[in-house]
Parts: sequence; structure tokens; C-alpha cells
Amino acid sequence: MPDRRFAHIALYASLMLGGCGQRGQDDVLVASVIGSAPRVGDPDRAPLTAAGAELMRATRQGLVAFDSNGQVEPALAESWTFTRDGLSAIFRIKRLRWANGGEVTGSQVAASLNRAIATNSRNALKPLLTSIETVIGMTDRVVEIRLKVPRPNLLELLAQPELAIRRHGFGTGPWAMSDTLGGAMTLSPVKNDDDPATDEIILPPVARVILRGERASVATARFMARRGGFVMGGTLGDWPIAQAADLKSGVVRVDPADGLFGLAVSPRGPLLQDGGMRIALSMAIDRDVLVAGFGVPRWQAIERLLPSQLDSAQPPASPMWTTVTMAGRRTEAQRRVAAWVALHGPIAPLKVALPDGPGMKILFARLTADWRTIGVDTVRVAHDAPDADLRLIDEVAPNASANWYLTRTGCDAGLACDAAVDAALKASRAAPDLAHRSIEIAAADAAAAENAAYIPLSRPVRWSLVDPGLTGFHENSFAVHPLAELRPARN
Repeated sequence: MPDRRFAHIALYASLMLGGCGQRGQDDVLVASVIGSAPRVGDPDRAPLTAAGAELMRATRQGLVAFDSNGQVEPALAESWTFTRDGLSAIFRIKRLRWANGGEVTGSQVAASLNRAIATNSRNALKPLLTSIETVIGMTDRVVEIRLKVPRPNLLELLAQPELAIRRHGFGTGPWAMSDTLGGAMTLSPVKNDDDPATDEIILPPVARVILRGERASVATARFMARRGGFVMGGTLGDWPIAQAADLKSGVVRVDPADGLFGLAVSPRGPLLQDGGMRIALSMAIDRDVLVAGFGVPRWQAIERLLPSQLDSAQPPASPMWTTVTMAGRRTEAQRRVAAWVALHGPIAPLKVALPDGPGMKILFARLTADWRTIGVDTVRVAHDAPDADLRLIDEVAPNASANWYLTRTGCDAGLACDAAVDAALKASRAAPDLAHRSIEIAAADAAAAENAAYIPLSRPVRWSLVDPGLTGFHENSFAVHPLAELRPARN
């Protein structure tokens, strides 16, 4: 419910209305990403921020990209093919130039991708790229990705901003950074017309994009004041701000995002090293009440790791307690906690690491209330606190493969490790064909359900504010919304 915590939204909006008047020219898209200011980063050295990822998508495209429906489409590559055995992907690249000059060559593209998988790379997608043996520039216009084993979801990874093609930090568009003023980045379309076979140069439908990274309250106020534009990157932490804005129907859009929204369990202390106690904590959470309390449209609670079968040989593995009533679950959880206390003594409050935002306050209050029913207290700590017992994971999956879910919550991610999960996951990566891989994935998923190193809560929430006259926006499972496909209404 809106309250005075968000009253500054309306005040800020009224001030901006007085100074800005009507929305600007209809060939300019005003876009805000919730988060820090957009800056060009190096994904091979450090994770991209939300605004940095959007800037990367816009100015440094990959071999392929996502369209507005979350489907893979050509980007720097104009076409591609996989060999019959699935062990080689061959891309024909367009005739393009780098933003700092010089024609793009196959060897340069290969060098960019090889940096991402190098031994010293810190690319966030590197753990998912172990199937890549090497990338080779076969000619100036042809690039080959050689695989150790087939990977049908490779294209979705190549569409991620972490695998944008870069040379000396520069990219190929489809936008170029032309100005920075007051924390806002101005993007202009890149015109590549070096290919004589191209009869027509198709530019994006807008002449400029004004891109900002800012707090949800400021982005929402700016949207309200300008009576137009676009805000993206909202999460559950910011959801109460969207509710408080009281915008008309159809303006707040929620993606059916697939991914992880739950608590990663640290193996720091003896309590959480005990799988039975991890299961007790998971059993005690009333996910239906948690989800209903936020009022997010079509938001779904979830009790398992995988959202669907994906590339597993079996349906997602659910914990055995999912068939038990909520009252029955808590009774069993209380019994486990009491037995632990009798053997080991009182339980210190669990440190729960959550990001900032009003939605996180609500989430923490809900978790605290649920765990108190079984005799466990909590204290909230910063999301990056090194001594946290449980830490929220709120991430959209980069591709439709169980490998990401198992990797992100596995031994290499620093969670409570289980040898059976780790062995099955490694076996799936080394499997000689997709049939054997899917069997090993199913085994890893079943073992992960028993291990309970990750406590699932729901699917991730991703929301946007979209002007009713803005076309080209489509909700999708990857929560991607290319700026080049958005078109403001014509006056």
C-alpha cells in the first residue's frame, strides 16, 4: 500500500513537471535503468551493473542478440550453422566497422570470445562455457566456435552482454555513445554501409536515446513527470515504489522471468552444515502467503530449483515435504530445531543478507515471522556481508538450460556443497551426447533437492514502466527489452 515513505515520488514529479513540460521530440526515447549510472565496463574483469549491461547491449553487440520477444536474432553475425555432430558452430559476420575505426575481422571476433573463456577471465558466464574448446577466425568474415560436446543453448549465451564482441574496448553498435550530461548517456544510431550488397540501411526508429541509471524512486518520478518514456530493471526490492506511483493500468509491465529468487545457504557454521536443518528452514516458509502479500501480477511461488524440465531427462525434482500441509511442515521443522538445541545449545540469530529497497524490508519481515514459528531468530545484514548465513540470489537465467541453475547453486558458487550434486553436474558437462547429458542433469537436480543448499522462494520479479504510446515492448522470460526496437508514439 502507498504510504508516506513514497510521498517524495509525487513531489519530485510535480517539480519536474513545472520545469520540463510536455515530453520532448517524438524521435527521442528517454530510458532509465534502475541502478547506478551507465558506464562501460569490462565483463572479463568484473560483473556488469544493470545499466552497464544495457549499455553493452546497445553499443557493443554480440554475434547474436535477443529481439523484443526474447528470441535469438542476428547481430554482428548475419547467419550461422551448426555441424551435424553439434561440435562446431560457424558464423558469417557482417561487413562492419569498429566504433574507433577499422573493419571487423573474424580473428578479432575470435580474440574477443577467447578472452571470455581464458584461464584468467572473471566473466560471469565463464562457468557455463566449459564446453567451448576454442574460437577461430577462419577468414575475415567467418568465425568458428569449436565445442568439446554439443550445446544446443549456446546461442542464448552468445546473446548476453557478457559476450559482447569488443576490440580495445570498442564495439560495433547498433548505437554509439555521443554525449554524457548530468549522469545521462546520449546514444545515436550507428550507420554501417560498407557492404556493397546492402541496398538499404535500416536505422533504429528513434534518432537518439537518453539513457540513465538511477534509483527506482527517481526513475519513477521522471517517468511520471515527462508523461512518457521507459523505465526498466525493476526488482522485488523496488516493487512497492511502482505500487505507490498508482499509475494507470497497462503502464507497469511484469516479465514472466525465469531464474532464481531464493536464499543461498553458506556452510559457515555447524547449524547450516546440517542438511536436515537447511530443510527445516525451507519447510517453515509459507511461500503462498509471501507472494500474495506483494500483489505482483502473475508472480509464482516455487519450492524447487528448476522452473520447468528444461534439458533434464526428468521433470524438476521437488523436495519430499511439498506434499505435506503447511502446518505439518512447521511441526516437523519445530521438531528438528528442538532436537538440535537439545544437542548443541541455543541457536544464534541467522544473518540474512538482502539488497536495499522497501520490498526487501517486507521480505525480511515475512521470513522472520515464518522462522520464529519454529524457534529460529534472524538479523538482517548487507547483501555483500562476508559473514552472512543466507544470501539472496535474485537473477534471471541467461539461457534455458538446467546447467545454469545447478552451477549457480553448486559447490563452485560457495554454497553448502554435496559430493553427489557436484559429481553429477561434472558428468553432465562431460557427457558425450545430449541424451547422456540430460540423464546426468536429472541426477544432479534430484541430489540438489535433497541437499537444500539453496532455498527457493519464487521466480524473480522484473518490472518496467512503459508509456502507453510506446511500441515494440514485449514481456518475455529473459526480461530483455532492446532499445533499438522501441518506438515512441508519434504526435
